[in-house]
Amino acid sequence: MIKKSIGRDYLKMSEEDEPMDINDQNDSSSSSDEEEQELTNRAEQLERELDSNKYLYDAHVEIVQVYRKLSDLNSMRAAYQRFHECYPLTPKLWLEWLRDEIRIANTTEEQKRLFSLFDKAVDDYLSVELWVEYAQYSIGLSNLETTRSILERGLTSAGLHASEGSLLWDTLRELENAHISLKDTNSDEWKTQVKRLADVFKRQLSVPLIGMESTYHEWKEWFKSLPEEIVDPEPVEWAYHNASKTLEAYKPFEERLLIAESNEEIYDVYKEYVKSVKDPSTVLCLYERAATTLCLVPSLWLDYCMYAFNLGESALKINGRALRNCPWSEELWITRLRVLEKLGKPEKDVLTCFEQGTSSISPAPGLELWLSYLENVRRTSEDAEKLDKLFSQAIQQLGFENDPLCKLNRWHARLLAKRGDMPAARKIWNSILHQTSNKSTASVWLEYASLERQYGDASHLRSLFQRALKACTDWPQCLCEEWLMFEREEGTLEDILKCTAKIKTVVTIPTQSYTQNETNDANSDNQQKGKKRKTDTHDNKGIKSKRSKSDGSEEQQRPNKKDEPHFAKDKHITKDPKLTVFVSNLHPSVGEEKLKELFPNAALIELVKDRKGKSRCYGFIQFSKEEEAMSALASDRTPLDGRPVFISEIKPDKSERKPEFKYAVTTETNKLFVRGLPKTKTQEEVKEIFKAYDPTDVRLVLHKNGQPKGLAYVEFADDATAKRALQATDQMKVDDSVISVAISAPPGKKQQGVRQQVSEPLRHARSRLQVPLIPRSLQVKSGESKEKQTSNGSSASNEAPKSNADFRKMLLNK
Repeated sequence: MIKKSIGRDYLKMSEEDEPMDINDQNDSSSSSDEEEQELTNRAEQLERELDSNKYLYDAHVEIVQVYRKLSDLNSMRAAYQRFHECYPLTPKLWLEWLRDEIRIANTTEEQKRLFSLFDKAVDDYLSVELWVEYAQYSIGLSNLETTRSILERGLTSAGLHASEGSLLWDTLRELENAHISLKDTNSDEWKTQVKRLADVFKRQLSVPLIGMESTYHEWKEWFKSLPEEIVDPEPVEWAYHNASKTLEAYKPFEERLLIAESNEEIYDVYKEYVKSVKDPSTVLCLYERAATTLCLVPSLWLDYCMYAFNLGESALKINGRALRNCPWSEELWITRLRVLEKLGKPEKDVLTCFEQGTSSISPAPGLELWLSYLENVRRTSEDAEKLDKLFSQAIQQLGFENDPLCKLNRWHARLLAKRGDMPAARKIWNSILHQTSNKSTASVWLEYASLERQYGDASHLRSLFQRALKACTDWPQCLCEEWLMFEREEGTLEDILKCTAKIKTVVTIPTQSYTQNETNDANSDNQQKGKKRKTDTHDNKGIKSKRSKSDGSEEQQRPNKKDEPHFAKDKHITKDPKLTVFVSNLHPSVGEEKLKELFPNAALIELVKDRKGKSRCYGFIQFSKEEEAMSALASDRTPLDGRPVFISEIKPDKSERKPEFKYAVTTETNKLFVRGLPKTKTQEEVKEIFKAYDPTDVRLVLHKNGQPKGLAYVEFADDATAKRALQATDQMKVDDSVISVAISAPPGKKQQGVRQQVSEPLRHARSRLQVPLIPRSLQVKSGESKEKQTSNGSSASNEAPKSNADFRKMLLNK
C-alpha cells in the first residue's frame, strides 16, 4: 500500500506541473471524483473486452492511458505487460512507460528492472531516442564500461540512421570528452582517452549522417587544441570526404521521406532507397527504419526476412518480430518454416510453428502453408507413410472449395508415381477428374497424360487420351496433337491409324479442303444462278412483270432477298456472333441429333428448314462460351455423312462476307498438282502411287457433296524430290486413266465487279424484242460491217438509209 501510494503521488505530480490553489481544492475535488469514477467504469469495461479477446489493440492502448490518469501504478504495469505479450510497443508507448518508471525507481531492484525494460524496448523497433534515453539513464547509475557498452549496442543498431544517428554519436563523444577532463594533462591515461575520442570522431565522420559538416568543424577545432603528433588527422579527413560523397546519394531519399504522406509513398521510397545502397549494414538499418514506420505492412517484413534469410539466428529473430506485428500473414509463417529448416531446428519446433501459423491465419484456409509444411516433411523425413497421412489430412481438412486447382492431390499423385505406385496415383487423378471443372479442361488432362507417359504405360495412356477427348470441351485440339505426337514417337502403324481415325471424329486435321479451281467454279456457278434470278425478276421496257402489282405494295412489303444476310432468312433466328457459328453444306439426311454428336458441347442447335419441313442444309450452333465457339470453328470441313461440313463465323455485315481460301494460290515448287485420277481412289491409294518419293502430304480435291473430283495435291520435302516425282509419274497410267502431273500453281481469283465487254448485247430466252424488225436476208452482222471498208476508206455503214419504197422494190424483185 505504501509503494502504491508513492507511485500515485509521483504520477500525479508528473501530470500536474503547477501546484493547485487551496481555494480551488474544494471545487475541484467533486469534479475529480466524478472524473475518476468515469475512468474507473471505463477501465472495468475495457478489462471485460480484453478478457473476451486479448488481441484488441485499441483497447490495450486506451486502458494503459486510463490507468495512467488514475495513477494506478500496479494496474498500469500489468496493462503494459499484457499489451507487450500480444504486440510490440511503439517507441512512444515505451518512452511513456519508461519515464513513468524512472520517476519512481528508487531501489536497486527497481533500477535493475528498468534496465531489463530498456532491453525489451530497444528490441521491438529501431528508435534512436530510446537508445539515447537508455544511455543517459545508465550514466548516473552504472560504471563507464556499462554505459559504453549500451552506446556501442545503440550505434550497431541505429548508428547508420542517416537522419537521426548523429544523436547517438554525439552522446558517445560527450561521454568520452567528459572523462578527458578527469585525467591529468599529458599523462598516459589522458593520451589514451584523447586517442579514444579521436577514434570516435573518425568513426562518426566515416558514416554518412545528416549534419556531419558541424561534426567536422568540431573535429577541426578540437584537433587544433591538441599537442602535436598525438593524433594523425589524415584517416579522419579521408573518412569524412568519402562519407560526404555517399551522403549526397542518400539525401534525395531522405528528403522524399520527409515529404511523403501515405504509407504507400513511404514504402516506395524505402524500396528504392534499399536498392541504391550497397553496404549490407546500412540496408539492415533501412529495413529497421521502414519497419518502425510501416510495422503493419506484411510485404515489407517479407522483404526484410528474405534479405536476412542467411543471417542465422538473426534471421529467426527478425522473422519472430515480423510475426508479432503481422501474425495473419501466411507468407511470413511460410518463411519461418523455411528459416527453421535452414537452421536445422528439430521437428518439434517446425510442427509448433505450423500449428501456430494455421491458428493465427484463421479463418484463411492456409493452403500454401500446408504445402510448405508438406515440402518440409518431404525434405527432412524419410517416412513415406507419415507423408501420405499428412496429405490425406490436408486434403480432408481443406476440401475442394479451398483447393479448387487440386494442388495437394496433383502433388501427392506425382510423389506416388515417382515412388512407383502408379495405381494409387491413378486413383487420385480419378478423384481430381471427378470434378466437372477439371474434367472439361484440356490442361488438366495434359498434366495427367504427362504423368502417365513418364511413369506409366502406353495402354493406360491411350485409354486416357480417349477418355480425355470425350470429356474435354475447352480445347480438344491440344489433346489430339499430344496423342498424335506420342504415337509418332512410340506407336506402330496400326496405332497411328487408330489415333488418326479417333481424332477425326473430334476435330478435322486441315488436309482436305477446296482448291482454288473449286472455289472459282463455285463462284462462277453462283454468278450464273444470280444472273438467272436477276433476269427472272427484271422488268423489260414497256412490259410489266407478271409477279409485280401495279401499286407496288408487294415490293414494299417484301424486302429484296439479295440484300438480306445469309443467316437472316429465318425470321426467328437472332444470334450472338461471338457465341454462334454458321454451318452449311449439310447432307439433307443430317438432323439435329447428328449435329449434336459433332458438337457435343452445343447449348442450342437450329437446323433451318423450308415450308415443307425439309432441311435447307444449313443451320446455326450456339454455345455458352466464346472458347467453345472458337473450338468449333477449328473443326471446319469435318466429314459428316459423306460431306465436309462448312463451319464459319456469323457476319451480319454483307461487306465482311468474303470467300476465304485456306491454301496458297502462288507457285509451290515442292508440291505437285495431279489431274485425271480415278474418282474411286482414296487418299492412301494416291499416296501409294508416289510412295517411292516419300510424300509428306496428300490432299484430295472434293465436291461439295464429298465426292472426289479426280484431282489431288501431293507435297514433298523439297523441290528436287518433287521434280523427280513429276518426271516419273507424268502421263502414268493408273487403272484405266492417264494422269497429268504438274508443279502446283493455282490461278489467282478473278476480280469481282469487272464485267467483260461484249460486242453483242445478251439476248434472253424470254425477251421477244431484242433486234429491229428487219428481214434476215438484210441483217448484217456487226463484226462483218466493221471489217468492210469502202475504197476511199469510208465505212459501208455510212451509206444512205433505204426508204420503204426501196424495200418494197427489193421484195418484189423490181
